[in-house]
Amino acid sequence: MTNYLPPPSSLPPGSIVDTYRRDSGGTRQEQSTDQQLKQLQDYCAAHGLLLRHNFVDEAKSGGSTIGRDDFNRMIDTYRLPEQRPAGLILWNYARFARDFDNAVYYKALLRTYHITVHSLNDPVPEGDYGRIIELFIDLSNEEKRRQTSADARRGLRELVQKYGCVPGTPPRGFKRQPVTIGTHRDNTPRTAHRWVPDPDLVPTVQRAFAMRAAGQSLAAINDQTRLFGSVNSYKTFFTNRLYIGILDFGDLVIENYCEPLIELPTWKAVQKIIQAHAERFSPSSSGRLHPKRIASSYLLSGLAICGHCGSPLWGMTSGQRNGNHYQRYACTRAKRRRDCGFKPVPTALLEQAVLADLRVWSSDPSNLAELLDAERQQTAQLHDQQKSIAKKLQKELASLRRSIKRITSAISESGHSKSLLAELNELETKETNLQSRLLRARSQTPELPPPLHPDEIAKWASNLYALLSAEDRPSLRAVLNALVHSVIVTRNGQEVHAITTFKRLREPETSEPDPARHTAPTTHTTVESQDGQGTAFLFTLPLATQQQIVTTPAA
Repeated sequence: MTNYLPPPSSLPPGSIVDTYRRDSGGTRQEQSTDQQLKQLQDYCAAHGLLLRHNFVDEAKSGGSTIGRDDFNRMIDTYRLPEQRPAGLILWNYARFARDFDNAVYYKALLRTYHITVHSLNDPVPEGDYGRIIELFIDLSNEEKRRQTSADARRGLRELVQKYGCVPGTPPRGFKRQPVTIGTHRDNTPRTAHRWVPDPDLVPTVQRAFAMRAAGQSLAAINDQTRLFGSVNSYKTFFTNRLYIGILDFGDLVIENYCEPLIELPTWKAVQKIIQAHAERFSPSSSGRLHPKRIASSYLLSGLAICGHCGSPLWGMTSGQRNGNHYQRYACTRAKRRRDCGFKPVPTALLEQAVLADLRVWSSDPSNLAELLDAERQQTAQLHDQQKSIAKKLQKELASLRRSIKRITSAISESGHSKSLLAELNELETKETNLQSRLLRARSQTPELPPPLHPDEIAKWASNLYALLSAEDRPSLRAVLNALVHSVIVTRNGQEVHAITTFKRLREPETSEPDPARHTAPTTHTTVESQDGQGTAFLFTLPLATQQQIVTTPAA
C-alpha cells in the first residue's frame, strides 16, 4: 500500500470511521471511486480503524452539494449523536468539496460533532498550524475548479466559433455530423460534431410549424406529427432560432449557422401566436388570474388520481364568453400523452361529493375511533417488530463480544499471530455493524400512544365535522391534506365513482390499488382500504347531477 500519512492522534486504533468518495464523471479521473475505496479500506485495515459506512457520489460535481445525495445523507445521518463516527476518511479534500465556503462550513460542522476529518493525500499536520494549511488547500481546490470551468467554457466557445461544433443532443429535425478538428498525439483523428438538418425529419418539422402558424393546438400538432412523446416538449421547440438558421450558444450568436428549415414569415407567425398566448395567461391589469394561481384553489389538487391509468388529476380552467370560468378535474396523462380515456369531471360536483361523504363519515365518532384504533394497532405492530429486532441484535452482539473477549485473552496469554489478528479485526468490524443496526432499530421504535377516551374521540369528530362544513377553502384544503391520502376517481359514461383513502402514520408495504376494483356503484359504504392506508368509502354522484355533467362544455 502507498505510504500515506498516519491518522491523527484523535483516531487511535479501534476508532469507528466512515469514508466519503466522489468523482466528477470525467474520463480522466485521477482515481475512480472503486480505486479510492480499495485504498481507503487498506488504509483503515493497516491502522486498525473500524470502517463502518462508505458514502459515495459518482459523476457529481464538487462545486455544490446539490444533487450529491450520499453527501447530504451523510450530513443528515451525523445530526444524530448516536450515528456519529470518530472520524471521516477522505481520498483528498477536493473529493469532499471544491467550493471554498462549502468545504469550510461542512468541515467545521463535522468538527462540532467531534468528528475528525482526515485526508489520505493532503499533508496536513495536527494543531492550529494544520488548520492554516488546510485553508490554503481548500482555496487551491476552489481556484482549480474555477480555472477548469473557465477553460472548459473557453474551449467550447472556440469549438463553436471555429468549427461550428456543438456538444450535446441536437434539437428535433437535426442530427450530429462528425468533423475532424485535428489529431491526437498518437496521430488518430480528433473529432467533434456539428448540427445539420436531418432530411428524414425536415418535412415533419416544417409541417408542425405550418400547423402552428395556422393556429392549430399543440395536441393536434403532436397527434399528426408525433415529433415528441409529450406536448410539453413543444415549449422550446417553436422558439428555437436554429430552425431559421441562427445558433444561440450561451451569449454567442452565430448567424447563418445552417440552411433555414422554416421560412421567416412562418416563423414570425408562430412567434406572434406564442406571444399572444403568453399575454393571455399572465397576470395583467385586467385582473385575469394566472392559471397556477387559479389551480392552487382546487381542493383535491395533489390528492385526486385517475382510476383508469393512475396519473394525477389536475385542475383545468377555461374562460367562457360570459366572463366566467369553467373548472374541472382532468387526467394529466390524457392531456400529455392522449392515451387515457378519462373524461374531465366538473370541479364543484366532485369536491362537493367528497366533502359530503367526509361529513357523513365524521358525523359518526365510531368511524374516527376505528381509524385511530387501526393506526394504534399498526404502531403497536411496528413497535413489537422493532423491539424484537433490537432484542435479536442485542443477543448477537453479546455473543460476538464474548468471542472477541476470548480472542483477546488468547492474544494476551500466548501472543498475537497473523490469523488471530485477522479474526479479531473481522469480529470487531462485525461488532461495529451490529452496533449501528441496533442503534437504528432502537431509533425506529415508535412510542405507543395511550388509547383515547370515547369522549375525546367524539369531540375530535365534532371538530372535524365543523371544519369540513366551513366555507373557508384554504382551511378545507389544509384539512383534506392532513386527513386524506388519495381520492381515486373513475368515470364510466355519465356515472362517476370515487374512493377516498385516509392517511396512515407510516407508508404501507402493500401493492398499489387496482383501479378495476373501484367501479362498484356503492354509496357511503365503508370498505377495506385497497392500499393499506386505512378505511375508505366509495360514492356515486347523485342522478340529479349527471345531467349537469352532460351539459357542461367539453374538455
